[in-house]
Amino acid sequence: MNAVTVIEVVPPPAPLDAWVARGRSLVAHRLEVDWRIADWMAEGKDAGHLSQAKFDFLSENLGLAPKRLKDALKAATVFPPALRDSTLSVEHHAAVASLPKDEALPLLKRAAREHLSVNECREVVTQHRYSTGARFDDEDTDSTLCTHIVRAWNRATPEARADFSELVKAVRFQGIIDEDEIQDDA
Repeated sequence: MNAVTVIEVVPPPAPLDAWVARGRSLVAHRLEVDWRIADWMAEGKDAGHLSQAKFDFLSENLGLAPKRLKDALKAATVFPPALRDSTLSVEHHAAVASLPKDEALPLLKRAAREHLSVNECREVVTQHRYSTGARFDDEDTDSTLCTHIVRAWNRATPEARADFSELVKAVRFQGIIDEDEIQDDA
């Protein structure tokens, strides 16, 4: 047999520092792109496009969740480029957007300095709301309503859960449940 064996020389892996630097570069590029999307959303709102092309429509066409698009818009409108921390994500900015500017900006600086996660920023905002009694507009109604349903489920007796499960199966997880009709059937 006259088979030729080819031996590939695999280059040695890049040193750890170079590999991490490349990762940082990718993250910085991602942050930049996310802000460009956020600014594009704000531009669309200013042009009146969002009144025509709702978030669900954009979500279907862009492949981004409606909440992500809403957060991008909120971050871009509350924090113009001069007020942004370029080391933090759009989500960080959206999480603190409901705070007064004189409190949001120091929180963003703290988040950058202490490497706070988005959830940690949200917790600070929630604690602020509790301590001041401030009521912020609910900007994520779907999430709030889902939380109410979960809490009601958790408070329910096992019998009530079983009854509700049967009810949901009957309507096949969609549509409106007519309370009067359900009570009549009981």
